[in-house]
Amino acid sequence: MKEGVKRITTETGAGQWGSALSFACNLFDIECEVYMVKLSFEHKPYRKIMMNTWGAKVIPSPSNQTEAGRKILAQDPNSPGSLGIAISEAVEMAAQREDTKYALGSVLNHVLLHQTIIGLEAMKQMEKAGDMPDVIIAPFGGGSNFAGITFPFLRLNLEEGKKFAVLPASQLLVLN
Repeated sequence: MKEGVKRITTETGAGQWGSALSFACNLFDIECEVYMVKLSFEHKPYRKIMMNTWGAKVIPSPSNQTEAGRKILAQDPNSPGSLGIAISEAVEMAAQREDTKYALGSVLNHVLLHQTIIGLEAMKQMEKAGDMPDVIIAPFGGGSNFAGITFPFLRLNLEEGKKFAVLPASQLLVLN
């Protein structure tokens, strides 16, 4: 805000980062434009509503608003989107205006580290229950949720020789 930033663009997968940035932008009276992975946009309307409540404009990605989005939609009009596509769209929009900055919300170390609070809390809960898991299953989009739950357990694997198996949720075999 002090640098003259009037608008921030960002991406969000399931909506956690988009919600957090929408709230922060609202506090500083900065316009917020969030490119949300289309599949999440359609399946998590409450997250979109929360971002809208804090003043953010939420766009399902891929969109027709950017060259990157139009290219994807030309190849696959039913594309569910991805974090990579949403990042491309947010960066493209930020590059078009001097008063706009892009804020990367996932796949970076600072995000991975603060997400480990989730794993640390899970470990404490397991300790209180007097047990530890054999397998840890976590979502894997940009990687921050996966790292958040698994890194604390992996530390125990490396430092204490524990044997936790770690599995991305996408690797699960669903049996009927």
